[in-house]
Amino acid sequence: MVKPLTEIKKIGEFELNKIYCMDCLEGLKKIPDNSVDLVLTDPPYGIGADKGSGHYGHTAQRNYNDNWDNSTPPKEIFDEILRIGKKIIIFGGNYFTDKLPVGTFWIVWDKVGNIKFDNPFSDCELLWTNINRKSVKKYICIQQGFVKDDDLNNQRVHPTQKPLKLIREILKDNPDCLLVLDPFIGSGTTAVACKQLGRKFIGFEISPEYCEIAEERLCQETLL
Repeated sequence: MVKPLTEIKKIGEFELNKIYCMDCLEGLKKIPDNSVDLVLTDPPYGIGADKGSGHYGHTAQRNYNDNWDNSTPPKEIFDEILRIGKKIIIFGGNYFTDKLPVGTFWIVWDKVGNIKFDNPFSDCELLWTNINRKSVKKYICIQQGFVKDDDLNNQRVHPTQKPLKLIREILKDNPDCLLVLDPFIGSGTTAVACKQLGRKFIGFEISPEYCEIAEERLCQETLL
């Protein structure tokens, strides 16, 4: 008999509702097959976005010293995600088509790109899923991706940070996904959204600095 999630305290050797500072491949290998309701993640695209996007928007000028976006993750990581996730949603899916099966249900994040000046932002972003439907779903969220427009308390602390509102909406549209894993959790937005919505989560992040930031964000959040 399968225990309800409310009674489950660990998946593999990992306690729930925690962010682990470690290489995600190491962590993924320790998680049992098909044991996570939803893997929702934003891996490096290999496009140099770790240095920021030209300081557009409401945030003060930032200089990121990161060096993690020189290449996409190895196929082995995606194989592990496919092994453990019942449902999978991956930001930037068009960058990983050589490492993922053909997707039949794609998500489009429309960034409402109507700012009238030359800027480096794309009008939208594609999310790959393993959901067995033949269609496309669109989320319209946040002018050009400016995180602070989502929530006055939501400051940008990571160069590729996603809007909290967008992550919440994706989770709300998947109400059956009570346990969420983000192996590239960065500044912790997925974890924050899970905490606000009462979902369980596990996160992996290799950077101690971002792990600390994510923990600080989590401490400030309560259920909506």
